[in-house]
Amino acid sequence: MALGASVYKVNLNLSDTDRHVYLDTKLTLARHPSETEERMMIRLLAYCFNASDDLTFGKGLSTDDEPDLWEVDPAGVIHQWIEVGQPSLDRVKKGRSRSGAQQIFTSGRGRDQWWQANAAEFAKFQHLTVRHLTESEITELVALAAKNMTLSVCISEGSAFISSDQHSVNVTPLSELS
Repeated sequence: MALGASVYKVNLNLSDTDRHVYLDTKLTLARHPSETEERMMIRLLAYCFNASDDLTFGKGLSTDDEPDLWEVDPAGVIHQWIEVGQPSLDRVKKGRSRSGAQQIFTSGRGRDQWWQANAAEFAKFQHLTVRHLTESEITELVALAAKNMTLSVCISEGSAFISSDQHSVNVTPLSELS
């Protein structure tokens, strides 16, 4: 029998002073059985950095036709295609052909080698932003993970200060290629 997704509930208070986005929302994150908490929390972080009325989570790791997150307007136009981890060049090309802009939030072992192998090709893409997170930032981010989370996120000058009742973390992704 196949394992089902683990469900995480998030009460999110977001203040993004860089983009003037302020919201209080409740999110449901479905964590695929093969997905780590690390990857799930980076998806949540990507949501925070890109929050909008039209931003939604994709169907998950088992769906090749959708990114981890995407911003699709009511007319079906894809404005933003967002991947987490180390997506293949083909996957990023798919996002480029279907959307106005792409982002990658990198993570995981072998990330530096993945970046070295793909940076020259990615440099040819217009409207691609790659955001690198450090291992220590990712470790601290995972410490916030719980089945029921209440998080306050303040984004200013490219940094996110994220706090719960028990922990807080400051994440400043290094951006490349915009």
